[in-house]
Amino acid sequence: MTASNGSHRHSEKPPNPTAGARGRVRFDPKWCRTCRVCEIACSIAHEGVARPAVARIAIHFNEFDGENPITGTLCVQCPEAPCIEACPVDALVRDGRTGAVRVLEEVCIGCMRCQKACPWDAPQRHPDRRLAIKCDLCSDRADGPQCVAMCPLAGKALTYEPLAYVSEVTDERR
Repeated sequence: MTASNGSHRHSEKPPNPTAGARGRVRFDPKWCRTCRVCEIACSIAHEGVARPAVARIAIHFNEFDGENPITGTLCVQCPEAPCIEACPVDALVRDGRTGAVRVLEEVCIGCMRCQKACPWDAPQRHPDRRLAIKCDLCSDRADGPQCVAMCPLAGKALTYEPLAYVSEVTDERR
């Protein structure tokens, strides 16, 4: 379908990208030991190979930063999801079960407008396939994200909060 401005748009795009936001993975750098098991688990779960460059989570260690030497880059599954709105071909959608923002790889053109729109710089370009990749909360796994399951400090360094945004909305209404 072609919109009046000449860009290609899919008719399945939800009218409200905030609809359905539910969970997220929380990263606590105070507990992280930079073992990078989360990156390996993620890359195996999504790509079938142990290759951190294609993981949907990235752990960084900067030995020269005395205050915050450990940082992480991962999608926080924003309720506002500016990445969805930024995509010119509607390649980002909310997963109906988890509420995660997923990249439809067969639709993505690799323009990376999603990355530019993301306040966390979470979407990354796949080094081989030249398309956007980001955390989808392992939407195909019933028991949550693989990175959290494999983290030696799961529940401390990485925590899966399946109802994080649902809880916030409920708390705000009280």
